[in-house]
Amino acid sequence: MTDQPRSATTSVQRIRDLLILDQDLVVATDSIGGIGPKPADTFPADAATVAHFALRVPLLEVICSGARPIAVIDDLCVELEPTGRQMITEIHRLAAGAGIPPEAVTGSTEDNVATQATGIGVTVLGRIGPGGLLSGNSRAGDLVLCAGLPLSAPNDDVHIGHPGQVTIEAVTAAVASGLVHDALPVGSKGLAWEIPQLAGSAGLGFTWFDTGDIALDASGGPASCVLFSCSPEAVGPLAALLGPHTPVTTVARLAGGSPAAAGGPSD
Repeated sequence: MTDQPRSATTSVQRIRDLLILDQDLVVATDSIGGIGPKPADTFPADAATVAHFALRVPLLEVICSGARPIAVIDDLCVELEPTGRQMITEIHRLAAGAGIPPEAVTGSTEDNVATQATGIGVTVLGRIGPGGLLSGNSRAGDLVLCAGLPLSAPNDDVHIGHPGQVTIEAVTAAVASGLVHDALPVGSKGLAWEIPQLAGSAGLGFTWFDTGDIALDASGGPASCVLFSCSPEAVGPLAALLGPHTPVTTVARLAGGSPAAAGGPSD
């Protein structure tokens, strides 16, 4: 009798914008098209800026889940020289800030045909540690902090190092601190969309605080700001950890009850 080959099966779970494979591998991805330095691009931007923000989104999604980023795959729909090289250099720089070594960054470029517009897709892989995922771990009574400001082109001048953006390093430190119960990058739908997602994933409702000059529907664009849920006692230490140059606003309180209990901003 000979052994029969066994079919390998992979468990797949969807949490927010993440895929969880075999309960320990986190996958996040994003793409940008029509923004760049080429003649047919709709919105002009230099190659490094395009690469930076294409990677920033999935990188923050993985970090905010509580997983450790371990690899980056970049698919560049441009030639290697010079556009692709400029993108790759920035991808390596940003990845290094999240602890990803150069040998864990790979990808491809388009060198068979001339490209007239810029395109890039980036996938980030992360490994879930012994503490598990943060996603869905918020608690009733937690406060929700918005670190950074919602910024998005063309309404805002979005650039690498913008002072209104929370940095990758600051988010990594906050998540690793043990002060954060859950974290979530803010995307194009703004706080009005993301806070119900954060509360609902833990089966909680919430009440708004006065968000001041932060419009609830303002786009966070390339994850310019991140939501953190934490105990009221952790607000001060967490704000200090994020640094004096990171805008931090308390935007909501989480409560038991219906996840749909959103209401409007209140004092």
